[in-house]
Amino acid sequence: MAGNLIAVAIAYLSLRKSDQAMAQAQRASRESLARADAALVQAHQLAERALKAHWNIDGGATSVAWREQVFALHDRGLTPEQIRRIMLLEQGGAGWEEGNGRIQDILRDL
Repeated sequence: MAGNLIAVAIAYLSLRKSDQAMAQAQRASRESLARADAALVQAHQLAERALKAHWNIDGGATSVAWREQVFALHDRGLTPEQIRRIMLLEQGGAGWEEGNGRIQDILRDL
């Protein structure tokens, strides 16, 4: 009987240590998941900033190219209305003047 009692006590202690190890593993998993979630949020924010910077750079380059075309056509003697008709023929040209500067405003100080 004493042997059975010792076996039960050892089994109980083993189960208790196993439960403690399992609880510790669960805490570590929760902490790891929390860190992974935070890293994912940070990565998403960085990606959004990079995309915004990309669009800002591309938008600036598009605006410069638009103005260069306006200057080149004006140097050839075209009026703002003639330049506008040519620019509207380009793909997406209908919204370019609105976003990159009105032709009259660009040419005003020449």
